Amino acid sequence: MSKIAHSKTITEAYLRRCKTDGKKVGFRHKKDGAWKDVTFAEHFETSRRLSCGLLHLGMKKGDRVNILAQTSLHWSQFDLAILCAGAITVPVYPTSTPEDSKYIINHSEAAILFVDDFKNLQKIASIASECPKLKRVVVNFEVREQDIDAPFEIMHWNTIYDLGLNHEKSLGMAVDALMAEVKPEDIFTICYTSGTTGVPKGVVLTHSAMSSVMIDVEKVILNIVTEDEILLTFLPMSHIFGKFESLTPFFLGWTACFAESVEALVGNLAEVRPTLWFAVPRVFEKVYSKIINQVEAYPPARRKIFNWAIGVGKQVVELQSAGKSPGVALRAQHSLAAKLVFGKVSSRFGGRLKFCISGSAPLAPSIQMFMHAVGVPVYEGYGLTETNAPICVNLPGSNKFGTVGKIFPEVLVRIADDGEILIKSQKNFREYYKNPEATAEAVKEDWFYTGDIGHLDEDGYLKITDRKKDLIKTAGGKFLAPQKIENLAKSQKILSQVVIYGDQRPFAVALLTLNQEYVIQYAQGNKILYGDYSELVKNEKITTLVKAAMEEINGQLARYETVKKYIVLPREFTVEDGDLTPSMKIKRKQICAKHLEELEALYK
Repeated sequence: MSKIAHSKTITEAYLRRCKTDGKKVGFRHKKDGAWKDVTFAEHFETSRRLSCGLLHLGMKKGDRVNILAQTSLHWSQFDLAILCAGAITVPVYPTSTPEDSKYIINHSEAAILFVDDFKNLQKIASIASECPKLKRVVVNFEVREQDIDAPFEIMHWNTIYDLGLNHEKSLGMAVDALMAEVKPEDIFTICYTSGTTGVPKGVVLTHSAMSSVMIDVEKVILNIVTEDEILLTFLPMSHIFGKFESLTPFFLGWTACFAESVEALVGNLAEVRPTLWFAVPRVFEKVYSKIINQVEAYPPARRKIFNWAIGVGKQVVELQSAGKSPGVALRAQHSLAAKLVFGKVSSRFGGRLKFCISGSAPLAPSIQMFMHAVGVPVYEGYGLTETNAPICVNLPGSNKFGTVGKIFPEVLVRIADDGEILIKSQKNFREYYKNPEATAEAVKEDWFYTGDIGHLDEDGYLKITDRKKDLIKTAGGKFLAPQKIENLAKSQKILSQVVIYGDQRPFAVALLTLNQEYVIQYAQGNKILYGDYSELVKNEKITTLVKAAMEEINGQLARYETVKKYIVLPREFTVEDGDLTPSMKIKRKQICAKHLEELEALYK
């Protein structure tokens, strides 16, 4: 890999990459049903002209600019246009409530916001009277003035671009000068944590912090990947994991192909044929469920072959994880399993995937093992918004299931007396924006208190137990980690999501959602009659399956950890309903508060 990965600022990496590899395809996106290539030089030309347009409109160095959009080429180009002009990108999740959107816009004091769909434009218009500093909204779709009643000016993306093109001679040098002036200690984004509780906090991140991440990433993957990797990008760029991924083309030279949508991932995987894939655990859980559901529908003989192949795959993975090689007979079996089963699974991911990286939430070891067994290895990493994403990761040749990998070279980790993970690193955030109290609480003597409980094992792998605030203390004084129980549930094909409740109560109880596709498939195969899905989940045959699944989970727990009672809900928790964060993490406190009366009734 080139030394561009060691650039001291994002703009330095951007400029060096676009000059060095200007003709290389850095991005691909689907337009009019076909994939279009965008070179690094073309990306730079667009962003530079947008920068000129934004400067012409009065944007100044240090201004905050909001982006409220889905992950796309336009997100990337507008982001770099902001940075090239010396300003600061402040993302707003497309799924944010009007209240949260208003808070971020006002707290960041942004005057300009980019939005990419009419629904979210309407959302911003509905709160605009309470956002006095928001003066201009940039859109990349057609909208008529009479369609929106709002106090801000609406400008089309093309208008900004044309302004920049027309003033490029006079303002181009100013943009170049602003890019050159960017210092490592300058802020590149204020990333508001979606959080599982409370008001969003603005995490202030600097160029040097992201540069430190990229330098360490390059060091640990140097002999594993090249500058020619292909990504299928779909993670929200409003989230730090997605933000990190979005900058890898400039630092590491990879090509980012933007997925059309989450719903289109399956088709896009086959079309793009990525070599690396970044995703969150919920996506891998869905992949696992989809495969299991399909296998359940196989004829008995074919199902037996699949299960045999998985068994062989797991044996090989376990040996390799222990640093051992499979014997001749097992190698022969594995080769046959690859032809009969694994090749078909791999082809769904495009057929040339080297590995996947999972982050932002815990991945159940059972699902990770399954993915490795079928030839689609998933490696788990760990990081937070406050650390600019990854500070450790498992990788090929250095992987231990149930951990989040070895610590990056520059990072120092300490475990506090109560088990909390503390981090000292150049990757750490500067502060919580306009919130010195929260900053002082989170950072003490340069150590960031993560709020996560964990430990380093004898080989230097970090293992996360749970969030400190999520640990449950029963009435009997025993502590239990909800994450442990919830992860065990993910290997049960009938279960989809589990939320544990029981703080200061005599025992743990749970809210369950079921794997709807599996349940309906089972009902059809067993001739169960039902009116709607909410009626089906109460059917005696389904409740018997759920009971068996929970008994199996409880059999792997200490007595005080076991779930004594539970409620089956007729729908999954979703981002849209406010039950999950945009990165698909469970909002445990909100969910339990929503169902508090039902949960408390379980103790009566």
